[in-house]
Parts: sequence; C-alpha cells; structure tokens
Amino acid sequence: MKILLHLIWTLLAVPWPFVPALCAADGRVRMVLKDSVPLIQVVGDSDEDWRIESSDDPGDWSAPHEFGTVLGGDFTAPFLALGSPDESHRFFRARKTDGLFDQTQLRTFSLTFTQANWASLMTSGRTSGSNVVAKLEIDNGAIIAGIGARYKGNTSFTGMGGSAPAKKSVNLEVDFSDPKQRLLKYRTINLNNAFGDETVMREPVYFTIMSRYAPSPRGAMAKLFINGAYWGVYSLAQQEDSDLVREWFPSNNGDRWKAPNIGAGAGGGGGGGGFGGSGSALSWLGPNVGSYRTAYELKTSNSTNAWERLVRACDVLNNTSAGELRDKVEEVLAVDSWLWFLAVENIFADDDSYWNKGADYGFYYEPESGRIHPIEHDGNEAFVAGDVQLSPLQGATGTNRPILSKLLSVPSLRQRYLAHMRTVLRESFHPDVLTPVIDRLHALSVKAIMEDTRKGFTMTAYTNDLRSLRTFVTNRYRFLTNHAELRPAAPSIVAVSEPASPPAGAPVNMTATVRGFGAEGIDSVWLWFRGGPTGKFASAQMFDDGAHGDGGEGDGVFGGSTTGFLAGTKVRYYVEARAGTVSKAAEFTPASAERLPLSFRVATSAGTVSPVVINEIMAANSRTIRDPQGQYDDWIELRNLSNEEVDLTGHYLSDNKDDPRKWRFPDGTKIAAGGYLLVWADENGEETPGLHANFKLGASGELALFVGPDSLFNPLLDSISFGSQSTDVSFGRSSVDPRVWGAMSPTPGEANR
Repeated sequence: MKILLHLIWTLLAVPWPFVPALCAADGRVRMVLKDSVPLIQVVGDSDEDWRIESSDDPGDWSAPHEFGTVLGGDFTAPFLALGSPDESHRFFRARKTDGLFDQTQLRTFSLTFTQANWASLMTSGRTSGSNVVAKLEIDNGAIIAGIGARYKGNTSFTGMGGSAPAKKSVNLEVDFSDPKQRLLKYRTINLNNAFGDETVMREPVYFTIMSRYAPSPRGAMAKLFINGAYWGVYSLAQQEDSDLVREWFPSNNGDRWKAPNIGAGAGGGGGGGGFGGSGSALSWLGPNVGSYRTAYELKTSNSTNAWERLVRACDVLNNTSAGELRDKVEEVLAVDSWLWFLAVENIFADDDSYWNKGADYGFYYEPESGRIHPIEHDGNEAFVAGDVQLSPLQGATGTNRPILSKLLSVPSLRQRYLAHMRTVLRESFHPDVLTPVIDRLHALSVKAIMEDTRKGFTMTAYTNDLRSLRTFVTNRYRFLTNHAELRPAAPSIVAVSEPASPPAGAPVNMTATVRGFGAEGIDSVWLWFRGGPTGKFASAQMFDDGAHGDGGEGDGVFGGSTTGFLAGTKVRYYVEARAGTVSKAAEFTPASAERLPLSFRVATSAGTVSPVVINEIMAANSRTIRDPQGQYDDWIELRNLSNEEVDLTGHYLSDNKDDPRKWRFPDGTKIAAGGYLLVWADENGEETPGLHANFKLGASGELALFVGPDSLFNPLLDSISFGSQSTDVSFGRSSVDPRVWGAMSPTPGEANR
C-alpha cells in the first residue's frame, strides 16, 4: 500500500516541472504485488510506451533510477517489475517516451527465427526483397509475431564480411503478415550496422538534427539479439515510407522518389568523394520522360503523371531566366525547405548528400501545393573528418548541382540559405549543444558496445573515433562561423506584431521593429504570408516612412500589409530583414521562417441584418424525427423571415468559430418566403436526399454559425451558443420575442411553440 500511495502521490500531486506526462486522457497506472515484487502496468494507448523512474525524494528527480519502459494498452498490457521489495520505500513515476526513436533509450530488439537457414534466406532477401518470417520482442514488452526480416545495404553489407554470421543491417517489416500491425505506430524500421562508424551514433545524431529543419527519418540506438545471441549495437533508423510522409505532409497522396547513386559522371563541382555526375540531381535531361526513368526511382504510384511533373520541375529549375527564377521556381519546388535541407547536409559534411553525389536523397511531390520537397535518405557518412573545412557554398558553382547553383545564384536565396546555416549553427551544431548529445549517447551505449563481439573494431578505435567526432564538431563550427560568407551580420528583428482575429476580406496591417547592426543600416524589410497550410508565400515590402501603419518615420518600426483572406483562414507569416551592406545578410523572425511561421486566424466579417436566421436546433434526437435515410440525427432549422425566396448558394453552416466555412450549402439551395429549411447535422456531408452537414452538434453544448458567401467575405449572419441539451427537447427562438431562446417542444418545419 505504501508504494501505491507513493505512486499516486507522485503521479498526481508533484508540482511542475516534476509532474510526469501521464493524465486521464493518456492512460492510467495499475500496480500489483507478485511475490512481494511490485509490478506496474500502464493502461492507455497501445501505440505509446512509458519510461518508469524512481527516486528517494519526489521533489528531486535529477538522477532517477531507470527501470526501462513499459508498453501501454488494455488490461492485458505488459507489466514491468519495479525491483525487489527493498524498492518499496521509493517514489515512482511514469513518463511518456518520445516514441520508438526516443534517444534517451537504448532499445533492445530480439528476433526469433524458426528456420535453420534463416541467415542465408536473409542474405538472398537483400536483393530479391523477400522476407523471412520471425517473432519480434522489444524492451517495452511488445511481442509481435509474423514480422518480415531481411538484410539490407550495399557497402555496409559487404564491408562487414559478405556472409553470415557477420554483423549485418536488417530491415524489419512489422506489417508483413498483418497489414494492421504496428510497432509504436511504425510499419517498417531499420537496424543499421553503422559500418565505418565506431561510435554507432553518427546517423542517429545527424537524423535528429536534420529532422528539426527538413523532412528526414528519425534515429536512435538499439541492441539486437537473434535467437538469443547478442548481435551488438545498431543505429535504429526510421524507414522512408508513407509513415514518414504523413508526419511531414498533409497527406500521403503524392509521389515519392529516390535519387539513387548511379555512379560518378563527367564534370566536377562535387565534394570530397569525387562524384561529378548530375543525372539524379534534378538536372535538365531533355523533355523525354524516358531519360528520367533511368536516373530516378519512383517509390509510389499515386498518380498517372508523376514523371511529367518531375520533368516540369527540372525544366523550370534549369531553364527559367535569372530574372524570373525566384518567383517561378517556388511553383514547383518548396524552396525554403530545400535550403534548410542543403544547409544541414553541408554543415554536417554528409558525403551521402546532394552537394557531394547529387544522389542518395529522396523527394516528395506534395499534391496540395504542387511542389516538390526534399527528404533526407542516408546519414551514416555524416561528420566526414576530411570535410571539416568544406565550403558552405560547395556546389554553388558549375552546372552539375542545379538546386545549389540555380537557387544560390539568386542573391536573396543565397542570403536565406546562409541565414539558415547561422540558425543551425546557433541552435544545433554549436559545440555547447551538440557535444552533450554525443556524451549522452556515449553513456547510454558504451557498455553495450564493449560487449558487442561482432562490432569489427577495438575499443581503442571506438575511443579515438568518439574523440574525433567531438573534435570535428568543434573544428567545423569554428571554421564555418569564421567563414567570410557567414561572418556578415544581419539586422535584428526586435518584435513583430500579432494581429488578433482580423475580419475577412480586409488587408491586415503588420509591424516589425528592426535594428540595424552598428552603422550598417537596413536595406529592406519584408513581410511573407500565406493563407493555408501549403504552397508558396507571397511577399510585401515593409516601410518605415510613417505612411504604412508603422508609426513615425524613421523610428525603426516598419509597416506592411497582407492581402485579404476568407473567414477561418489560418494565415502563416514571417518577417525578413536585409542588411544595408553589399552582402545584404538576412535575418528572419521566427528564425525557422517557412518551416514554423507565426500565424493568425481570420474571423468572419461584420454581418448585416439577414432575412434568414437560425430558428431551432436539436442536439439530442432519439425519436423526434428521422432524416431521409431513416436516422435520428441532430438538426439545424433555418427560417426565412422575408417575403421573398432566398438563394443560399455558397452560404455556410459551422459549429466552430475558427472554421466558419465548415459546410457549404450546395448550389441551387433555396428557402421559400417565410419558409423553413432543415439541415441534418450528421457528419454525412454530401449525402442525398436531404441536406447533410459535415459536423454534429454537441449535446453537452456548443454553438452554431450561419455565415455568408465568399463573395461577401463571409459575414456572420447569425449564431447561437447553447448549453447542455436534453434528449428530444429542442432549443429555439421564442415565437413571441425572436431575440429570446429557450428549451421547447420540437417543431421542425413549423413555427416554434
């Protein structure tokens, strides 16, 4: 009982910041004693696992005793032993992990094969794509039968010895036997042997940083056992698949490619590896689609014109005139995302990169915006010691790396790229930031690496490589921060205004307070904005002239305006300031620019007196009236107060003030003079017959909105907020005084009583 009370007190009563990430919405803890040993279970989402910690003092968790992780689930979820009865004096807490790729965990994967020749089958599967069926267990208690396993890799496969039992990289398809099967939300994962990396952490570190700035797999470290035998420490890497695409993009409906390493070609301008080819670098290979089919691998088949889109992107990138490129290229490439991607690849001196090989990267066509985004592919060749003095503009000259040479030939994009480099150096690649990450992974894994008899290197080599890794970070940081291209100082953006729910249709005035660096002054300030989650940003120059809503002339406050937007639009925006020097060094607020911009929500515009109003609603219909499909659904009744028929084409109903254009009345919808119109709030959208909205009403209380068409910038014509509703009792306007609402006997299609 004492330990249970300790647990409950720890979970529910410890003040911030020690309150663990566990609440009623996420899960709840069960504890039992078995042979006097306390066991803990988390009942909650089966796609999450929890780290169990203990302490002698619930006010001090600075060095908690780690018990490992336990998988959430129903009441059959795994239990985790908390130690001996001597632990009963301690306090415990459960903290949700960061998922499968939580870098504070050294995961343990155990594979069990029943086939005697599993190793040879895994070897043949590397080239054929066939899998060997196995059972997988991981440290959090997950046991998954029927997964598919095979060896993977090229150099990493042959470099460790061409045949078993050498340490090989492994691909695991969790959903091989059951399409619905997942491991902490993932269908496919990779255990890479980190060939050539004695620290085994270069790829996890690189992936972690890249995924902060551009689409990339995540990475961590793990131990692998096969049929009970220890196979050592691996780099645990996320698969480039639809799961990754869904994490980064609105859908998985676009096409995804890989730019394979097809070998060196003629020309120069690559990196330390001597790769000069450009066939997979988004170069122009002519209008013939067949030329591109041999240079790229299409990994999905979600459309019939994927190759034509790729050809068009290459055409725009390579053949647009210099004066038009800045604007035109944004229509086919997510330029800001590419600049982040290229900046991180360069900073980390990744030899498996666009700048070096013009290959070994991926990209995705986002159908929502019509633009192509980069996806990081491989990370085991980052931190290359020989590239510690790699130029930050490597690949920007010549013709065989057109994304670099074409984009960085535009002065404003060149400075944007360099600004992103400064941000990465400040936030992530600074020795004071990255060295502790390396030290933490070292402490987490060194004992397991020592015990790894298949690692293919000595611990002396490990120690030397670890020292080399730390040294590289320090020396690369010093080289880049002292490089002539990165030294120019940019202005400081002190503050940016945050508009509060501006009305639809009206331009939104924004201000930014900007200070130049020393006597360098300010060349220009720009407001970038976009209505919606995808697509290119528009720009408007901001001025400090007293005539653009900026206050007084010359006071350092710059003003500019967006265009008008429809109601409910979430407008993303950021500000760019350029120095008054030859370089025009740029600064962005937020520093993430298009990746994580600021935002505001557009409200409905001011409404006029409407002849059509919301007259009656029912949010708990169990037997009052059926819809045309025979269902007892929620409903909203509109009434036309005028003596003329009203056309509702393009009008909207909604239950969310942040999304007032939620459901649009079909074209041709009319309400008779003095008449009533019933809309079924049943989430059935465009079902017919009848009018069916794409939302339901909450019986516990919410609101209903009636909003005008886009052509009038969505005026709010009527709304009603209601509290908890009783079953089969409607809420409507009083027939005596329409301004008064109350509970009543339902009268759909008739005057309220």
